[in-house]
Amino acid sequence: MTAAVALSSASLDGATKLASVPQDARREEAAITLAGVGKTYAARDGAAEVSALHDIHLAVPRGRILGVIGPSGAGKSTLIRLVNGLERPTRGRIALFGRDVTALDESGWRRERRRIGMIFQHFNLLSSRTAFDNIALPLEIAGVSRGEIETRVTKLLELVGLTDKRLRYPAELSGGQKQRVGIARALATEPAILLCDEATSALDPDTTRSILQLLKRINRELGVTILLITHEIPVIKEICDEVAVIEDGRIIEAGPVFDVLTRPAHATTARFVEGVTSVELPAHLRAALRSEPFPASLAVLRIGFAGPHAATPVISRLSTTLGLDINILAGRIDAIGEQPFGSLIVAAPGDIASLGATLAALHVLGLRVEQLGFIAAPPAMPARSPCEEVSDVA
Repeated sequence: MTAAVALSSASLDGATKLASVPQDARREEAAITLAGVGKTYAARDGAAEVSALHDIHLAVPRGRILGVIGPSGAGKSTLIRLVNGLERPTRGRIALFGRDVTALDESGWRRERRRIGMIFQHFNLLSSRTAFDNIALPLEIAGVSRGEIETRVTKLLELVGLTDKRLRYPAELSGGQKQRVGIARALATEPAILLCDEATSALDPDTTRSILQLLKRINRELGVTILLITHEIPVIKEICDEVAVIEDGRIIEAGPVFDVLTRPAHATTARFVEGVTSVELPAHLRAALRSEPFPASLAVLRIGFAGPHAATPVISRLSTTLGLDINILAGRIDAIGEQPFGSLIVAAPGDIASLGATLAALHVLGLRVEQLGFIAAPPAMPARSPCEEVSDVA
């Protein structure tokens, strides 16, 4: 079985791997390739034709997790339905592991879908079947023997943490447990590709995190390539290696998650990532912000840090080197994968000379700087004598 998942141990102690395919070799080949793909729905009932996708070029590296993010109606669901053959492209080419599948008939697609697992937003479990029987369903359809079904489903239940729920019906399971059944069912046929259609959008935050960690574990330990679609940037940040941003049926930006999230090139991407990579000015300062400088005003700057700069004492260096008072108004430090990033909002002297020197120094350091506006300097603290300060300490 080429590049399929071999569930030799439900505990996944590193022994389970793609069948005899070295890690480096897996990464060289694209699992999914879309080249110039477009999808147009024909005019119907007096309505004009609808162009859902335009000239899509996308490659999902083998063994990686790629997330496609975009607003509702951007074409995400159409894209994922093209990958599993539920829709056919109007133009362009689709390849799976280098094999062109664009012109496959339904019989050919049935064979291809054995290598593709699908996880749905609303679980799509059969209410009349237990957790065990829902997971077993694709194996029954494939004609797998009852003994093999028992062995494989038992291991999958252990993998997703539902051994004690094997005889429970969907109505007796929580949302997170239902999605774990859905994940186990998607893995039952030992797929090489896992497609996730808004798999966590119906779940609460804690359950979402646990499902994402399970998907990440499946990817890392089983080597399954994952293509997920979502409108939630925290999902991309949590588990994806690569990201593609889609808007109005077009890929507007794509690349490694860290690069795209910390240095967005498109305004739509910047809006998506603002909530997870940036920091907001406190409301009372935002209300006082002015667009133009005024006497004794302070310039408010948002500074973005990424990689090695995230741990560099930039503000103290600027203050020491330039001899300026720079105050931190708000900030955050986080990480994507193991790469740190951060964002600070600072107030610096707003006169032309001082502001120019500050901006020049920040640009020399390779930091992203956004000038938000100007605020009034806080009232000066009254001078105090050394005796008063010693009295306070005493």
